[in-house]
Amino acid sequence: MEISIALLATLSYFIGNAIDRCLGWQTFERPIVAGALTGILLGDPKTGIIMGAALEAIFMGMSPIGGAIPADPFPTAVICVAYTIATGSKMSVAIGLSIPIGALMQTVKTLWAPVMASMSTYWEKLAKTGNIKKFRRLSILQAIFGDRLPIFFVLFFSIAFGTKGLQSIFAMLPDWVMRGFTAGAGMMTAIGFAILVNMIWDNKIGIFLIFGFVLAKYLKLSALPIAIIVATIAMVYFIVMNYVISNKVNSNGSKVASEQDNDEEDFF
Repeated sequence: MEISIALLATLSYFIGNAIDRCLGWQTFERPIVAGALTGILLGDPKTGIIMGAALEAIFMGMSPIGGAIPADPFPTAVICVAYTIATGSKMSVAIGLSIPIGALMQTVKTLWAPVMASMSTYWEKLAKTGNIKKFRRLSILQAIFGDRLPIFFVLFFSIAFGTKGLQSIFAMLPDWVMRGFTAGAGMMTAIGFAILVNMIWDNKIGIFLIFGFVLAKYLKLSALPIAIIVATIAMVYFIVMNYVISNKVNSNGSKVASEQDNDEEDFF
């Protein structure tokens, strides 16, 4: 059972990596997409979508600084979703472990980087031969397989042989520890949002954040009606601002044209 789940989870990582690397996207490696894809392949899309969205909230505020990424969200989402589906445990447990798992996966990728860098001499010699077809073919294979080779092995073996052991450990933990994982998962989501808000904060749109908080906290509205209300307000705001800006541009254009006419009359 664990072997088949591990194979399907590894296939999910392979598909996402192949699409993103070959097409130059950065879409399938995001937890909200990787989690949903893993859930679909494992037969539980609901868990994959919910966990993917929760993990996206944690990792979306993390951005590479100088090429250094503190945690790799892509394999983390695959492992967390596969672990939850394989063991039937609470989602909060896997979410609480997401940062350590992401840091471990990023470490594996960092250790593999010098190996890939050592192949630069081979790629330079291949480029000098002028064999474009061979260069393109090997570049695609390297991007799909070689660049993430250790991640494939770590991801497969961790799911195939690590889920039972991890499940046994959590079964021995007291309830207060499990409640701590649930609370920690909520805190991590809040921290992810806080990091993102800190990056994109603008006083002009900050009122919408407060408005959404009031709708969710005090009026007890779910995400869908809040999204509809805010989207409607955003559309009205966009239409009004476009109208104001277009009128301002037209008035300025008319003013400039009248000034030019006056200058021409004064000249003649």
